[in-house]
Amino acid sequence: MPEKQTLISQIETAFNAAGWQYRKVEQQPVLECEFEAYHAKVAMHVQAFEELSTASVMAQLSFHVLPAARTSVCEALMRTNLTLNVGNFETNPDSGEVFFRASNVFADGAADLGTITSLVRTAIVEMDRITPFLAELNRQPQQSIAALLAREDLLPPVNKEPAP
Repeated sequence: MPEKQTLISQIETAFNAAGWQYRKVEQQPVLECEFEAYHAKVAMHVQAFEELSTASVMAQLSFHVLPAARTSVCEALMRTNLTLNVGNFETNPDSGEVFFRASNVFADGAADLGTITSLVRTAIVEMDRITPFLAELNRQPQQSIAALLAREDLLPPVNKEPAP
């Protein structure tokens, strides 16, 4: 019987199949990479928790939130989280870092490659979508958050072409 693959090696297989470049973090079950999205370069951290059969995908905002804007950004992220079906936004209130995190538990440690790539794509899309809204709050923290989040001009264009 063939030896069971580790979860991190299954994640690497998914990245290789998708043609994504990545770096392995030494001594850690972690892959790191960057993706060019519509609004920004999205830094990605993907970690395997072998004992839990869980993969966690985390995207990081390309800039830090200024201290004056952190309360407004927290509210905007909480409002946004209410609309999400997969994953959530988090912020470090001390550093101003913002993250999007999505995780999946795989039965018996057998990762589904499609699920892994979907988690990564979701993290990229969500971080890219929120980036201009948070940049606006960084610039003008006192504005109406509800009005800001309703702005469609800050959203990336929707690709209407079918994927090849």
